Amino acid sequence: MHCLVHDKLNAKECLLSAVYAPARENQKDAFWEHLHRLHNSIDKPWCIMGDFNEMLNASEKIGGTPLTPSKVHRLNDFLHYSNSFDVTVQGRLFTWKKFLRGQLMYEKLDKVLFRDDCLHLFPNYIVTNGPFTCSDHAYVLLNTDPAHAPRRGTTFKYQHSWVHYQDTHSIIKRN
Repeated sequence: MHCLVHDKLNAKECLLSAVYAPARENQKDAFWEHLHRLHNSIDKPWCIMGDFNEMLNASEKIGGTPLTPSKVHRLNDFLHYSNSFDVTVQGRLFTWKKFLRGQLMYEKLDKVLFRDDCLHLFPNYIVTNGPFTCSDHAYVLLNTDPAHAPRRGTTFKYQHSWVHYQDTHSIIKRN
């Protein structure tokens, strides 16, 4: 999903893309090739957020099978190719957890990527990862203007009427 974000107060625009990358190994290369093509066609500052189902290095994982170089190359290659970076997160690092084969695993799968042109637009950004609540993923919150922080008491909302349809990875609403 792509959104053009326009900041009226500061007259800034950027493209924000929300992604849900495939978890299946045989679908990953097509996803990353698509992001490469998008990078070449997007002429505005670009921010990409979402579940990338990839990690940058071994420090983004605790528990389970250790990461191998083949498990981190796609994201690293894209960052290098697109002059982008995985933004610094304040607080909790891990955004996904699972209890598998008697062991608890934590991974940083959900990320905010800024292309260099977007960093110049929002140099004072703050990214925080929320708590684990009703999902095995924690939400990621990007604040591009921390001087104008959200009101206290604002919480993450989830509609229990939403369901996840796994074949298409889209959220649908029950009628």
